[in-house]
Amino acid sequence: MSDPMQNPWLALPKTDPRVLPSDAELLYAFNQKAAPEYKYDLSLFPEPYFGSRTASVVVLNLNPGWSEEDAAVHARPEFATMARASLRHALEPYPFLHLQPGAATPGGIWWHQRVRRLVEDVKCYKAVAKGLGCVQYMPYHSQKYHPRSPALPSQQYSFALVREAIARKAEIVILRSGRLWLDSVPELERYDRCHYGANPRSPYLSPGNLRGAYDRIVSRLREHACLTASCPQGRTCESRLGRG
Repeated sequence: MSDPMQNPWLALPKTDPRVLPSDAELLYAFNQKAAPEYKYDLSLFPEPYFGSRTASVVVLNLNPGWSEEDAAVHARPEFATMARASLRHALEPYPFLHLQPGAATPGGIWWHQRVRRLVEDVKCYKAVAKGLGCVQYMPYHSQKYHPRSPALPSQQYSFALVREAIARKAEIVILRSGRLWLDSVPELERYDRCHYGANPRSPYLSPGNLRGAYDRIVSRLREHACLTASCPQGRTCESRLGRG
């Protein structure tokens, strides 16, 4: 395996606009012509990926959405600290940015809803927050994704993370925009641990959406279950959403 690609997100500016210098010109040009619902909000922290770099289950999504509440959330010092740690692959003890216990942010609410059934079946909230990763095709926030969005230099790092997941034999689930992902990472097409959500418009991590792959994903996430003095093997631990 070749040397890991250098993480471009270490160069994210400390102040607005929160856009990588390598992406800036392309995004400014796109935003000048785009309708409001397609413009990328460069005042928010980009979210190209969440979760541990060694996650055993990696879901592939399209791009982080946008909410009127996001500006206030991203302005909070505690959220900014977590967002930057996530970009450095250094967020602990819950590496998945939007699966922090009790998170009431727009992203936290969205993701907690999507993994609710998964947490119930894995029977350990921390196992899901530690074992699940996500890579977004487009790292910047918008209400809607435009198919003519520019190809950005920073996306190459995201594609490299997907290739890392393939190399370590992670389960990969394409929840949205399968064609974009297969064109960008062709190795996915012949990868025998690549699965597809049945309903891209309702990307829940549930038996109905993941079908035959669901039990396999539950099994892989159980590998991360708490096995400590306070949580002995065989005991259900932190199985309810929102417990710390």
